[in-house]
Amino acid sequence: MKFNMEDLNPGAWFYFNESDHDDGKILLRVLTTGKLSEIREKSMETKVEYHNSNRHEFMVANDALRDEIIWDYCIIEWENLDDDEGVPIECTTENKLKLMNNHPTFSSFIESCLTRLNSQMEMLSEYREKN
Repeated sequence: MKFNMEDLNPGAWFYFNESDHDDGKILLRVLTTGKLSEIREKSMETKVEYHNSNRHEFMVANDALRDEIIWDYCIIEWENLDDDEGVPIECTTENKLKLMNNHPTFSSFIESCLTRLNSQMEMLSEYREKN
């Protein structure tokens, strides 16, 4: 089995409209275990409280930061994604978050594509294990 050690998680392109590829496409990649651990580290904070002179430590999640890092990582690039006036939407972290948090059709499409991509990766892994 061969692996590209320079790009271990290259992603896959998905068309917004399978019957008309001119409508644009988006490059997505799955969230790996290593990246998820890194995101947890960055988005969790240890808090300390004292009750009756007892020290209690607990973790607090910054969900907004976690989501920002996840969507910025999983959405690599897009092409031919325009606003209502036909102006191209730049693939920036800010625009990724704006679309994921506020446009239900876009976020649903992305989640569906990532689910398909994860399933394909699992099938590929099972196939490689058998052969």
